[in-house]
Amino acid sequence: MNLIQELEREQAEKITKKRKLADFAPGDTVVVSVRITEGERSRVQAYEGVVIARNGAGLNENFTVRKISYGEGVERVFPLYSPMVEAVKVLRRGKVRRAKLYYLRGLTGKAARISEKKRAAPGSASAEAEPAVAEDITAIAGIDAALADRLAGEGVSNLNQIAGWNDDDVADYDAKLGLEGRIGKEDWVGQAKDLIAGKPHRAA
Repeated sequence: MNLIQELEREQAEKITKKRKLADFAPGDTVVVSVRITEGERSRVQAYEGVVIARNGAGLNENFTVRKISYGEGVERVFPLYSPMVEAVKVLRRGKVRRAKLYYLRGLTGKAARISEKKRAAPGSASAEAEPAVAEDITAIAGIDAALADRLAGEGVSNLNQIAGWNDDDVADYDAKLGLEGRIGKEDWVGQAKDLIAGKPHRAA
């Protein structure tokens, strides 16, 4: 880690301590609390919508939230570490297979709805274990912290997303990250599925 990355990490930790942002991913329905300043007055405005993308990494990370207002699609891009963003609350977890949901722009009505991700019953062993496992993509052999940051920059932050990749997704991310076929060779998709199911992954 170079000096700039170390400084960015320290600054991000300071900002995170002052406020609490829920862990969210593309497909989730969230409420973003944004501080609006009008003259000498300021107020907090709630912006509710679906996260369709997360881009960048470190202090430069941002996310795009889309909602339908009076029949028209409206999108806003929020810098994750902006002092104007006071909180992000997840209302519903979406079940999606892509890290970028720009295709929603061309859909309306029921076609634009995202199915909700089912969760285990509260208090069950699987429910307690799921959050830690499902979010830690470094549990996949071949993904270290540095590569996890690069994936986060492409909007990939949990095992469920990787487990849902098809052949086109694998080829796309392999090319974007310059991995020269590693995703398929190391069977990231299979590893992600095994980790979510709690099974030991068998090497290809």
